[in-house]
Amino acid sequence: MTGRRARTGFLADTAAVVRSDERLILLFLLLLSLAALAVFLHYTTLVLEGLPDPVPGEPFGP
Repeated sequence: MTGRRARTGFLADTAAVVRSDERLILLFLLLLSLAALAVFLHYTTLVLEGLPDPVPGEPFGP
């Protein structure tokens, strides 16, 4: 009976390690996606600021 308890405890410890690894991977992916979003927005604003101003045309409407 003690062998079964030891095995159950070992499996519970192993499951906890796997869960913490998964959390670490998810945290890394979240930080990576936030960094990618920041880089994308930075370069988007650089490109948009580099565009020439539109030439004003005739006003719309009747």
